[in-house]
Amino acid sequence: NRVNCAMPVDYISRDSHDIPANGNPLFFAIKGEHCDANLLTGDVLARNKNTVVIGEIVHDNGIKVSDFNGAMAIVARKFYNFPDKKMNIVAVTGTNGKSTIGFLLRHLLDKCGLFGTIEYDVGGQILDSANTTPAALDFYKLVDRCAKNGCENVALEASSHAIKQKRIFGLAIDVAIFTNLSHEHLDYHGTLENYFAAKKKLFTGGNGALPKVSLVNIDDEYGLKLLDTLKANGQRVYGFGFSQHSDFHIVGIQKSSLAGSTFTLKHENQSHNFETKLFGDYNIANITASLAAAKILGYNFGQLGQRLATHGGIPGRLDGMPLKTGAMAFVDYAHTPHALEMVLSALLQQPHGRLISVFGCGGERDRAKRAPMAAIVTKMSDNSIATADNTRGEPLGQIFDDMRHGVACANDAMEFVADRRTAIERAVKLSEMGDIVLIAGRGHENDLKIGSKIFHFNDKEVLKEINAKL
Repeated sequence: NRVNCAMPVDYISRDSHDIPANGNPLFFAIKGEHCDANLLTGDVLARNKNTVVIGEIVHDNGIKVSDFNGAMAIVARKFYNFPDKKMNIVAVTGTNGKSTIGFLLRHLLDKCGLFGTIEYDVGGQILDSANTTPAALDFYKLVDRCAKNGCENVALEASSHAIKQKRIFGLAIDVAIFTNLSHEHLDYHGTLENYFAAKKKLFTGGNGALPKVSLVNIDDEYGLKLLDTLKANGQRVYGFGFSQHSDFHIVGIQKSSLAGSTFTLKHENQSHNFETKLFGDYNIANITASLAAAKILGYNFGQLGQRLATHGGIPGRLDGMPLKTGAMAFVDYAHTPHALEMVLSALLQQPHGRLISVFGCGGERDRAKRAPMAAIVTKMSDNSIATADNTRGEPLGQIFDDMRHGVACANDAMEFVADRRTAIERAVKLSEMGDIVLIAGRGHENDLKIGSKIFHFNDKEVLKEINAKL
């Protein structure tokens, strides 16, 4: 529609306010949940008549596309001159473990950028993480910054939303990692099979390109399904885990305490011993995935073992703090049934008195996981306290009612405390020498969304404040 296809594009954006008055920009007119940018194209063109609008609706000076999200990714990748081809890209997906593996990879690999739930690292410069995986225009722009800042590697958390919405479409992936799949995001995907189908695209070409190598956790039932599919396709794939059929086989854990673990990994008939400050079977599996990816990229296990031993942990992931009561408190991001079970299991394996747990369920999100979460926490903890966790616009009473369905004797087995600070304080004051206190659900997060208001609230900061007043 009257578009000069030979025009040199010098700017791309999805923000109408960001379009410059000069030059030849592309504007991606997104029809979002709260705003339809197609209604703003008149203002954009008035500011710069050379702007080419790309969208799902035909404009006088625009290009109509049927696959809007895919078009954004393709254009962005080309505009920034294929920055992903200039570095090794390791993409990890799965319900749990993505952030841990991302942080481990950044520590193990040389000059490694990072995109994930906790933060974005574009080569020594740390940025706030708006989403686990940025939108396509932002993503490829940030990957380009990684390349320009001297990164040789990039570790990326690829969320199911990002894959389905084509935020990283076309990405040249050197190693793709699958961790596990369990109950999460069913409010978005509908079923576990749909959720798995979204993750699977990263490995089977549905993301626009096949990864060079795939690493799959074969202790997970969906991981086994994925492994079989990739082998049938003739793709290069390795299994990792505790299963004796793993290519990267965790032979055994020799020591596991709150101070860390030692374990043995077998690969190609050779055994290698590693030491880490992390503990818990699931963390050893996450470490194994990270070591395997680094090995595939050319690192040797001797070098990796030295680096692993100096890794200090991940913010908001079994983030420990001693209490004045003599108990040990941990802040963790676990907010799914499977994640809670894994974290609680890891803590129960340690010498302890009682296990006291504080947790909540987010509002306006998957309601079906609330009862299972309550059942797991009540079953595995000596004392359970349910509280608020990002209720958003949903009444806390409704969330508590859903949680009660998972507890046989809710009033006796679980306390319901509306205010999160009060709940954490209650848990701390209940604790005694040798006890373990778990504050679950939010981990590293700094903002608490209650109704239409957003408050600064960091679980570990609150824990420190409460502990200091004892």
